[in-house]
Amino acid sequence: MLLDLFFDHCLARDWSAYASQPLDHFTGRVYRVLAAEPELPGRLALMAPRMAAQDWLGSYREFAVLEQVIAGMQRRLSKPQLLDGSLAELERLYEPLSEDFSAFYPELMAFAEAELNASG
Repeated sequence: MLLDLFFDHCLARDWSAYASQPLDHFTGRVYRVLAAEPELPGRLALMAPRMAAQDWLGSYREFAVLEQVIAGMQRRLSKPQLLDGSLAELERLYEPLSEDFSAFYPELMAFAEAELNASG
């Protein structure tokens, strides 16, 4: 869960290394798709307008935003104390986790492309 969150940060931070279009163009398109979909699941239907207005996806490029995200996750957990100190741990491991992302993400992209080519 926290590694996913950190990797989201890395992707937003390093977006231009992986995509030809700017991050704000991509996130804008995602928000427009969500806004145009009349049958989003309940909770997403309620959150999507706020996601767009506050640019949740784009905001992940800033490490400080992870503190707010973790606090939100804690509010939804039955044992929120399990995430106590997690931001400090992510900060302590920032460089090695960033290196892991840099190694992993190109492999993920290649896998996804191969799967798309195999099914298409």
